[in-house]
Amino acid sequence: MSQAKKIHHFIVHDIAIKSVTVFNDRAEVTRSLNVRLVPGLNEVLIEKVTSEADPESVRVDGRGVAVIHDVQFQCKPSLPEEGYSPKVKMLEEERKKLRSEKGAVKDREEMLRRRVEGLDRILMETGSSVVRYPTDGRSVPFTLNDESLQNLTKLFSFYEENSVGVRQKLRETSDEMQTLDEKLRKVDDEIGNAKNNENYIRHISVLLESAKGGEVVLDVSYQVWGAKWSPSYDIRIDSKPDQGRNMKLTYYGMIVQHTGEDWIDAPLVLSTAQPSLGGSIPELGTQIAKLYKPPPLAPVPHPGLRLMALGGHNLQLNSVTAVGPEDVGFGLSAESLSYAETTPTNTAGDTILSTTFVIARPATIPSDSSEHKVTVTSMEMKPTTIHETVPAKNTNVFLTASVLNPSQFILLPGQANVYLNNSFIAKSDIKGVSPNERFFSSLGVDAAVKVEYKPAHEFSEQVGLLSKSSSTVHEQRIVIKNTKNEQVLITVKEHVPKSTDEKIKIKLISPELDQKMANRVDSMKKGELPTPGARLNSAHNLEWTVALEPNSETELLVKWSVEYPNGESVEYVEQF
Repeated sequence: MSQAKKIHHFIVHDIAIKSVTVFNDRAEVTRSLNVRLVPGLNEVLIEKVTSEADPESVRVDGRGVAVIHDVQFQCKPSLPEEGYSPKVKMLEEERKKLRSEKGAVKDREEMLRRRVEGLDRILMETGSSVVRYPTDGRSVPFTLNDESLQNLTKLFSFYEENSVGVRQKLRETSDEMQTLDEKLRKVDDEIGNAKNNENYIRHISVLLESAKGGEVVLDVSYQVWGAKWSPSYDIRIDSKPDQGRNMKLTYYGMIVQHTGEDWIDAPLVLSTAQPSLGGSIPELGTQIAKLYKPPPLAPVPHPGLRLMALGGHNLQLNSVTAVGPEDVGFGLSAESLSYAETTPTNTAGDTILSTTFVIARPATIPSDSSEHKVTVTSMEMKPTTIHETVPAKNTNVFLTASVLNPSQFILLPGQANVYLNNSFIAKSDIKGVSPNERFFSSLGVDAAVKVEYKPAHEFSEQVGLLSKSSSTVHEQRIVIKNTKNEQVLITVKEHVPKSTDEKIKIKLISPELDQKMANRVDSMKKGELPTPGARLNSAHNLEWTVALEPNSETELLVKWSVEYPNGESVEYVEQF
């Protein structure tokens, strides 16, 4: 005789959210519930689970005196008489309202269109009546006099006044129609997702046994698809002549989710972990080296044998056995809650392999596919500003802030909105920055530092006694003027060609490279501040850094020569 069990019903949306961990392509939701068990078997049935839930991700942790026998994710078609939820009905009412508004706008648009057509028709008919056609077929020319000119002026003024106004209203109506169409598409998508979620009933069933009964706490975790987050930043710089520059960086997490369930006052954790990746290193077999032997040519079968083979019954296919998915274990760690069976489970990787950010305040993130901003942290910094220019392509001087990350937070790659003295100036891209690592952020163009890129000069001559060769000297002068009342450090980047042919020899004549900086190639990429001097970076481009005093100017001379065989010509191709 089977033992009767007590069923405890819960609606998933009524269960408090304990935490939500948002990954790059999904989220893990943990809900906590209290249930009072009766002695014997008890089934906790969590109903109306979203369709975006991953059945293989369900995990149950608990505290209390009980034994868990089974955890199941159940999915079955819903009954027609159950109908749709109030949320679907509310969305359908909203769609009905939007369709009614669209109909009214469409009627107004049709009326305005007819008014435009009527005005155009009046003008055309008036123009065609300028010349009259009598019954005898002769035409009477239009007589131009003061009265006719006055009438034409009135006609054109009437047409202009009415046509311009009506056409403007028609454009506004068209924009309104487009906005309503976008709203309708969004509501249609939400209704489709909601109905798809309700066409099937999804439950999480937890079977427990308690000897004496009592209250237990269950933490039910499951992963849902349709959620993601990305980093975003606000950089605000206050520049005061007497206090220097101060910088405040605010670190945001932009969360988007359409999981089918709203996260109300949820404690949030943002993670860069990738749950879909396996944690085992792949095996590497032995690689054998042997001489290649071409495979023997297949003999051409006799037509009669081919017919026998096709018509015979002695052919057989190798069978392929499909391997089923691995069993999914549901862990339950508790103070006094035990297992009926112990199932080995995979554990998550160490936090060294990923980064997590705990959001200080609970937030509400509805399932609406819109971006929702939460604050990760904010930090005060003291920036050092650097000026850079590439005058061969743009004579503007760009201001860059060099900042040391003083926090214990890793800055993930993302876009930053940059404000200078509360005015938006630019968007900048932040690359991955570790704690205590220096990074750079573009602050836009500094108009107070000016660059003049003068026309280049080239001189050609023939060199060599026995084997004649051609030589060309390239001179480029660059004038930099600082109109600020403070010293600026500016780096000029200029091409110095690199030869990939031994017949072409290139020599840098000016400036003289600083040998002390030979080991500091691409210092900006490493997060180091530039120092005055000239060097060639890894792309073989000249980086010439100079310190310019207040209200002063300087002229830089970039000079290099190229020697190549006589009768040949050299072309320059830029590669990235």
